[in-house]
Amino acid sequence: MNVSVAGYEIDAWWEGERFGVELDVYETHGSRLSFEEDRVRDDELLLAGIETTRVTGPRLDREPAAVVESVRRHLARRASKAPG
Repeated sequence: MNVSVAGYEIDAWWEGERFGVELDVYETHGSRLSFEEDRVRDDELLLAGIETTRVTGPRLDREPAAVVESVRRHLARRASKAPG
């Protein structure tokens, strides 16, 4: 949790799969500037071979099992593409 990767802090990080989860809550991501910065960040991480998914606070509260299942599927997909 809260790991520095490619110059950015990622909320949850799986190094082997080069995959991260960003927890978006309106209180910290609710401005136009933050919205724009998040898109630049996503693009720069993707160019570095790092995929992320964004999960809102309300969604995590409302459907935690679905979020966990989605992350599990992302990790399995990324693991199947890993070299070696």
